[in-house]
Amino acid sequence: MARITINPTSSGLWHVEGLGDELRRSREREKESWPAAADMRFEAVQRLVDVLGEEEVHLDWEHRPTRAAMELLYAAAADQFVVGETETAAALWEMLLEVDEEDHMSVSVLLAFCYVELEDYDCWDEMMFSISPKTPEYHLLTLWAEYRRTGGVDRDALRALRSRHKVWAEEFFAEEHPIDEAYIKDSHAERPSQQTEARELYFATAPLWERNANFMKTIKKA
Repeated sequence: MARITINPTSSGLWHVEGLGDELRRSREREKESWPAAADMRFEAVQRLVDVLGEEEVHLDWEHRPTRAAMELLYAAAADQFVVGETETAAALWEMLLEVDEEDHMSVSVLLAFCYVELEDYDCWDEMMFSISPKTPEYHLLTLWAEYRRTGGVDRDALRALRSRHKVWAEEFFAEEHPIDEAYIKDSHAERPSQQTEARELYFATAPLWERNANFMKTIKKA
């Protein structure tokens, strides 16, 4: 088990060392046992949290070992999200957003989805200020929040999603979301297609829709 260290740089950003192998090993372990891989990631992130302490630290996304630590933090949060530990997932993504002010992994969007499930609408309102109303994510989040609050459908948001972001609407309301060769290839491209981006967001939020199956049914019928 490598020792985790954090070091300041002349740019004002910090570097993290010691977690690159943890990320790689957890991905390898995932092929055999996802729960075991998730446990590995969570344990590593707990160690990272201890090292970061209470300091206000902004990490360097361009530094490969540091990026690995940030990706590990993201993955550990996603693991918690999958098993329904939404509060823990939100806490880890909040930490990631604090150390990555540029939000390279679009954590603000996932946090907004979490806040709705947690019924923390104050935090949801605050997070929505950082998400452009011109994006499909904004309209999806508006639909999700209205449904959780009232059980109904925000017709304006649904109309905007279907008319301005047709690809995203089709992906989210589709019966199947195949992980085929074309999707995998495009997901690794420098500029993935809108369909691939929409499918990636669907997969990232899929645990929500599994726990709240009536949401999709309600939207599709509207």
